[in-house]
Amino acid sequence: MSSLLIISHDVIGQRMAGPGIRMWELARVLARHLPVTLIAPQPIDLPLPANLRCGHYTWGDAASIEPYLRAATNIFANGYVASAHPELLNHPGCLIIDLYDPVALENLELFRNHPLAERQEQAKRDSDLLRALLTRGDHFVCATERQRDLYIGGLLALGRITPAIIDQDPLLHQFIAIVPFGVSDDPPQASGQPALRGVLDDLGTEHTIILWSGGLWDWMDPSTLVRAMPHVLAHVPTARLVFLAGRHPGQVPEMATVQQTRQLAADLGLLGCGVHFYNEWVPYQRRADFLLEAKVMVSLHRAHLETRYAAVRSRILDHFWVGRPSVVSADDAAADLIKEHQAGEVVPIGDSQAVGAVLIRLLTDHQHWTHQSANAAALGQRLRWSGVVSSLLRLLKDAHPKERLSMPVPDGSRLATLQRVRNDAIRVQEQLWKIEPSLSTNPLLRFVQRHILQLFTSPQRDYNAAALRSMYALAEQIDQTTQLLFNVASQYGNHINWLDQRVQELTQQIRESTQQMQELTQQMQELSQQMQELSQRSDMLELRVTNLESGVQDHNHRQVQEIHQIGQQIRDFADQIVGLEETTSQILAYIGGVYTSSSQQTE
Repeated sequence: MSSLLIISHDVIGQRMAGPGIRMWELARVLARHLPVTLIAPQPIDLPLPANLRCGHYTWGDAASIEPYLRAATNIFANGYVASAHPELLNHPGCLIIDLYDPVALENLELFRNHPLAERQEQAKRDSDLLRALLTRGDHFVCATERQRDLYIGGLLALGRITPAIIDQDPLLHQFIAIVPFGVSDDPPQASGQPALRGVLDDLGTEHTIILWSGGLWDWMDPSTLVRAMPHVLAHVPTARLVFLAGRHPGQVPEMATVQQTRQLAADLGLLGCGVHFYNEWVPYQRRADFLLEAKVMVSLHRAHLETRYAAVRSRILDHFWVGRPSVVSADDAAADLIKEHQAGEVVPIGDSQAVGAVLIRLLTDHQHWTHQSANAAALGQRLRWSGVVSSLLRLLKDAHPKERLSMPVPDGSRLATLQRVRNDAIRVQEQLWKIEPSLSTNPLLRFVQRHILQLFTSPQRDYNAAALRSMYALAEQIDQTTQLLFNVASQYGNHINWLDQRVQELTQQIRESTQQMQELTQQMQELSQQMQELSQRSDMLELRVTNLESGVQDHNHRQVQEIHQIGQQIRDFADQIVGLEETTSQILAYIGGVYTSSSQQTE
């Protein structure tokens, strides 16, 4: 598995939102398996684990991101990066696009109160971007089964799902994989510093905190929660609702929902005495302090496409991380998950009475709260980043560029000439389509000419007007097609330039390899010569050993003969000793006989 470049479109650092958190956590886990480089629009000021390199680029500045792209073979990028860096789509390597954030649907809500013309232009840019992403990507990643179905439909409409792909990957799991948002592998630990209690007015140790831990985005529904609070406070006077309402650390525009929610709380007489706003973005490393002070978490949304196709939001997953039950609106991925695992309560969209009722039960029924808290914590264990990344690892293992269609490169000068001729013809048509001939100065004759000519010119004017409209439409279509051709040509031109650069690099590598081979050949020749010398010395040593062995054998033979001679001498000496002993015995016997005879004679 080769190295990977991960590109985030959102900031990554001490303060970051969901998209930045996702890229940071994925990079941390993937770096345990392969070398990873992570880049973001601003410097990353977080401690780096082993095998993870970090960098940054300037949003919209192609030169700042170009070195990273040039060095990369495999890229994993949030799709929105291509909105400011279309050069990403020209990269010839393997491109894996993360579509977990449905930006096109999100912007429909973000720009809802803008002028219609602006909304239409934004929607067109978003759809064009999505089409370009689905056309270019070699592999895709999303967060839920709903998203996967949505994007498979788009890929099918663009002709990306072919028989060849289906033959290799029948269910497209290697083409578009599900990588949900995850839960931190590190257990939550409070730092000991106060987060909300004692920091915000009217919020002490005696209060029970209901926490809105996510952003106050325009597609969310905090107003329903605020409207539920009078009923909650009537039954649980110590309850306090806190919104984490800090400004997004990235380039996201300020949301109208923040001020609207404040105003509603003020109108109900709850601002600062029942409903509170924490006005700073919570540092990522300190989020446990805020979450652990709360007893119940809430995230509500309105009914629209963004929430239906959104991922399980990062802040809801933090609820599972700290083992706290959640109150969420129905009809999104988070609601399905919480309902299935009984990790909180699901309420109808916009129903403040239902919200109030479930909050009162969770705040007063300790057994019910304990049961749902345990289920939330168990669900958090199942959704750790180290587990949810497995499908991305499988995709990376077999990731490779898909086949792409080749198209002819247009001739720019020839097209410019044709466009100039066409535009000149249109201008002539614009001047003459009304057919207004010169009339007589005589009023009576001019009246007759006008009525007679009306019979002939009126149908011709209608025909000319229709032809001119057709020409306008055709010209617009030709311009769009021409632009498309130039875009494709630019892509392939960049591809060719990249290939040319790679050829030059490979040529240089070949030269270096050739030089190394020559050096190795020289070394081999020197080694061969040394081997010959060693062989000759070995032959000489072998001859000396043979001679030595021969000498040893002669020496041994002489020693054996000498030993035989010594043995014979020993045997002869032994025989002499035996003879001497016999002689001695005879002498002794003779002496003994003489002595005995003498004694007898004496007697």
